[in-house]
Amino acid sequence: MKTELLAPAGGMQSFVQAVQNGADAVYLGGKSFGARAFANNFSLSEVKAAIDYAHTYGVLVYVAVNTLVFEDETAQFLEHVKHVLQAGADALIMQDVGMIAAVRQRYPDVVIHASTQMHNHNDDALGFAVRLGIKRAVLAREMSLAQIKQLKSDIEKEVFIHGALCIAYSGQCLFSALTNGRSGNRGTCAQSCRMRYKLIDELGKDYQTDGEYLLSPKDIGLFESINELLEAGIGCFKLEGRMKSPEYVGLVTKIYAKLIEDYPKQIKISEEDKADLLKLFNRGYSKAHLFNTKGEALMSKDRPNHRGTPLGEVVSVGRGRIALRLSAPLSQGDGIKFEQSDDGFICNKIYKNALLTASADKGETVELDAKASTAVGDTAVKTSDVKLMKTLKIKEMRQVPVSGRIYARIGEPLRFVLSDAEGYEAVALGEQAAPSRTRPTTTDDIKISISKLGDTPYRLQNMEIDADENIFIAKSVLNALRREAADKLTEMRTAVKPLRIDDEAVSVVCYKNTTKAPALHVLVRNMTQFNAVKDMATGEIYSQDEQIYFNNKAAYQNLRLKTDRLAEIPEAYEDERLLVTDHGGLNIYPHSNDVIVDHTVYALNSQALSAFVSFGAGRVALSPELSAEQTAQMMAAYKERNGQIAPVEAVLWARHELMAMRHCVLLGALGKSACGLCKKKNFSLQDIKGKRFPVIVDANCRSHIYHSQISEASAGDYLALGVRHFRVELFDEDAVQSKTLVERYLREINKQDE
Repeated sequence: MKTELLAPAGGMQSFVQAVQNGADAVYLGGKSFGARAFANNFSLSEVKAAIDYAHTYGVLVYVAVNTLVFEDETAQFLEHVKHVLQAGADALIMQDVGMIAAVRQRYPDVVIHASTQMHNHNDDALGFAVRLGIKRAVLAREMSLAQIKQLKSDIEKEVFIHGALCIAYSGQCLFSALTNGRSGNRGTCAQSCRMRYKLIDELGKDYQTDGEYLLSPKDIGLFESINELLEAGIGCFKLEGRMKSPEYVGLVTKIYAKLIEDYPKQIKISEEDKADLLKLFNRGYSKAHLFNTKGEALMSKDRPNHRGTPLGEVVSVGRGRIALRLSAPLSQGDGIKFEQSDDGFICNKIYKNALLTASADKGETVELDAKASTAVGDTAVKTSDVKLMKTLKIKEMRQVPVSGRIYARIGEPLRFVLSDAEGYEAVALGEQAAPSRTRPTTTDDIKISISKLGDTPYRLQNMEIDADENIFIAKSVLNALRREAADKLTEMRTAVKPLRIDDEAVSVVCYKNTTKAPALHVLVRNMTQFNAVKDMATGEIYSQDEQIYFNNKAAYQNLRLKTDRLAEIPEAYEDERLLVTDHGGLNIYPHSNDVIVDHTVYALNSQALSAFVSFGAGRVALSPELSAEQTAQMMAAYKERNGQIAPVEAVLWARHELMAMRHCVLLGALGKSACGLCKKKNFSLQDIKGKRFPVIVDANCRSHIYHSQISEASAGDYLALGVRHFRVELFDEDAVQSKTLVERYLREINKQDE
C-alpha cells in the first residue's frame, strides 16, 4: 500500500499548490478550533470549495479541529464539526478527548485522527486512542524510528517528516499559555521556544553560549532518509507548514511526492531541489528525534527564523550605499539580510559600475542603497529569491486518468460513458444518430472530439468506440456529450454522503463519592518534604520518586505514586495507588490499580471529565488553563448531565512545569562538556525581562522547565462550587517552608468550610 503524503494548507493558494504538486491528502483548519489560529485558514464556504476541488482530483481532505475546548464553546464546536462533515471532510484531526467522545457519539460514521497534541508516544497511548474509536494517530515528534518500528498497535500511524519542530513533548507545553496567556493547546502559541534566553546557574553566573535561542530547534528535513521511513511501514508522511507561503507548500510537496514515487529505487534529492528548499525557508535542517539527533546538532541557537542562503560580504559602507561582493547571483526583488545587524530589505535598485542593473552574478561587486545598518566585513544572506518564486507558479495541472466508451447507432440516441479508476461512471445521452449524407464521421473524428478534455481535470487514457460505419455526428454534439459527461463525473466524485446523526442522549457516568470534608493533598519531591508533611496532609501525598513511594507506602497508606508521562514503556504496576499523568496510563492502569488523573491529561469541559471517569479515573485535577469562571461552567454542566458534583481537584499552590523535552538544554547550550553538570549545579533560563525559569534535567537526560513564578489560588471559590479536593505542589521548599505552606492552606480550607 502506497504511503500517503499529507500536505498543509493555510489558505486556498497553498491548498491548490498542495493538490497540484502531488499530495495524496491535504489538511487545513477553519476560522476556529484549529491549532494554527494565525494562519489565514478557511471559512466554511472555502472549506466546501476546497474539498470539492480536492475530491475532483482524488485527493483527501482532513480538517483540523485540534484545540482544547472550554465548556461554553462546546455547542459551537459541535455545530462547526457538523458543517465541516456536511462539506465532505474525509477525517477530523482532534485533540480534546471530551469532544472526540461527543463527536463519535453524535456522528457515528466520522473518521477521527488523533492530533500529535494528544501525546501519542507509545502503544498504551495508542491503545487509548483506539478505545475512543480513533482510526489514525499522528505520532509524537519525540519518537525515534526505532521506537515506531516496535509499536504493536494496528492503528494507522502518521509521522511528521518536514517542517518546524516543537522542542517540547507533543501536547505537553504550557509555556506560552501560562506566561503569555496564549495557549498552544488552543492554537495561539506565542512561540516562547523561539525567544532569547541566557543560561544562569544558582549563583547567578551567566554561561557563554553560541547563540541566545537556547530552546529553538532546527526544522526537521528527512528528504535524505525517505527509503528508511518507507521501509518502516509508516502509513502517512506529514509535512508541516500551514503558516508557510503557497510556493513553499508547493515545492516541499513536489519534492517529497517525487521521492515517494521513486521508491524502491535508491532515493536521492537533487542538489537543485535542496538548494531551493534552503532559499524558500530554513532554520537549518536536522533529522531530529526520528534519528536521535541530540544536543547542538538539533538546535538553531543563533537564529529562530529563516536564515537564508549565503549572498556575499560587505566591502564598504558610505555615501548612502552598501558595496557587496557577491558569492551568489542577486536580482531586483530579492530579499537580503545582514547577519551581524540582523537588518535587511528588498533590493529594488542594484548598481554595477555606477549603473543600474536588473541583476548581478556571483563574483561581481555591486552597490545597494543603504536601507539597513551594516558594517564592513558583515556577511549578507538572501532571504527571498524572486526568480525562484516565478518558477514555482503552477504551470501544469494534475490530471485524473479516465476511460471513455461511446455508442453510436443509426436511429438510436448517442450514448457516452466516462469512467474513472474509483468506479464512477458518468453517462451522457444525445440525440438520435443519423446516416451520413456526404462524409461519414470516422472513429478518428469521434476520438479527436471526445479526447479534448483540456479544460477539465481529466485525461482520456483509453477510448472504446462502438459506431456504425455510415453515420454522421456533428462535432458540436460530440463536444456537448464530452462536457456533460465530464460535469457529471465531477458531480459524482465530489458528492457528499448524507451525514448520519445520532441524537440519543449521552450515557451518564457515576463514581463513588466518599469525600464530604475537604482534603488537602501534597506533592513532594524529596524525603525532606515528605517527612515534613507526612502527618499533616488531610488527603494524600503524591511523589514521582519510586523509592519514597515503595519504602513508605506500608506505613503511610495515603501515599500515591505519580507516573512518568514521558515513559517510552510504562511500568507494569499492579495493586498500586497511582496519579496517572497521560492518556496511556488511563488505558492500562485502572483495571488493576486505584487511579486518579493529573492535570497533564487535559479536561477543559464536562465531556472530557465524563470520559476520564468512564475510563476509570477516581478524580481529575483541574488544568491550570482553566479560569474560575470556566471551571464553574464545566462543573455545572457535569452536574446537570451526571447528577453528581464533578470529581475534581484544584491545585492551590504550584510552580507549574511549562515544558518537558527529550532534548537536554545544558547539552544543547554548552556542548558535550556539559554532560553531568546538572548533578553539580542548579540552572535556570533567564529571558530578556530577567525572569528565571528553573531547568531540571532528569535521570533520562530529559529537560523540564518550570515557571519563574509560583501560581497561587484561593480555596474559597472552589469550595463554593462543591470542590472537596485541593493540592499543594512543593518544589524546592525546605522542611520549615513545606510545613508553613501546608498549615496555611489547611487553615484556609477549614475556615472556608465552616
